[in-house]
Amino acid sequence: MNAAVKTPRITWFALTALVSTGVGLAGLGLAPVTAHADPTSGWGPAKHWCPGEPLPATGNHVTDPLHDWNTSVCHTYYYLWPGMGNVSNLIWDGDNPPPKPPPPIGLYCDPGTFFGNCRIGDHP
Repeated sequence: MNAAVKTPRITWFALTALVSTGVGLAGLGLAPVTAHADPTSGWGPAKHWCPGEPLPATGNHVTDPLHDWNTSVCHTYYYLWPGMGNVSNLIWDGDNPPPKPPPPIGLYCDPGTFFGNCRIGDHP
């Protein structure tokens, strides 16, 4: 068989494999997923930990270890912004996390106006 006949077959096979893989991966992404946010906290859904599970990630277990974390009971916790946690820099242990701080004051412009309709204040 000459090279002119083999090239289209190889190309067709590669194209078929590529399309099949893409369709298969797209099918994985189409599964229905429902996200439930905790409407009372603003920090998203609460996380849960019980003895026997890996400890929650603090971002850096050496410089920001968990403190006051009882490993013999289950915990409900939230990930917060840095510096707002009560058992680590990022983690709040308990059902009552602090409210999110207000947005920072800055210069905000309407999108697509290239510095048109700008104002100083918090984010709209």
